[in-house]
Amino acid sequence: MNREQLAQVLRAASRIAGDRPIVMGSQAILGTFDHEVLPDSATVSMEADLAFLDDPDRAKADQVTGMIGEDSEFHLERGYYAEGIHVTTARLAPGWEDRLVVQVVPPGADGPGAVACFLERHDLAAAKLAAFRAKDIRFVTTLADAQLIDLATVRERIEQTDLSPVARHRALTLLDSLPTASDTRADHDT
Repeated sequence: MNREQLAQVLRAASRIAGDRPIVMGSQAILGTFDHEVLPDSATVSMEADLAFLDDPDRAKADQVTGMIGEDSEFHLERGYYAEGIHVTTARLAPGWEDRLVVQVVPPGADGPGAVACFLERHDLAAAKLAAFRAKDIRFVTTLADAQLIDLATVRERIEQTDLSPVARHRALTLLDSLPTASDTRADHDT
């Protein structure tokens, strides 16, 4: 999914929910970097996970999934879609709401503009490592290889997140196995 495709999803979700969507899945990286800067493997998902801060009963998330979710007319016409989720779906370090990246989504042929929020890239990486699915590990590894995240910051966020000891150890062990920027530069110098 590129930025324009995500913009279409965000405009539609904002209209449906009458609220500011928060991009919480891998597409949140588009809130920090242009599609052209990112490795292709960082934007392969055709799904945008969206949540809303004021959605205690998931009604807004359910409306979004129903209207522009998988197998909806929106999805069938465009090839990408939204998945409404609850903000507690992702395991995040305290203060994540204050670090959200806020952007104005410009108007498009499909409707007026909107305001959307994106998980900050280090919160996103930490949440992906907390989830520890194969696709999440690949995503974080891709960002680290491209030097688009600071591993020390991701480590801090993991350490601040309420995780089981096993989940924390698993995430930190994987994080420690990733090459740092200095390791990458050393490889290029030889």
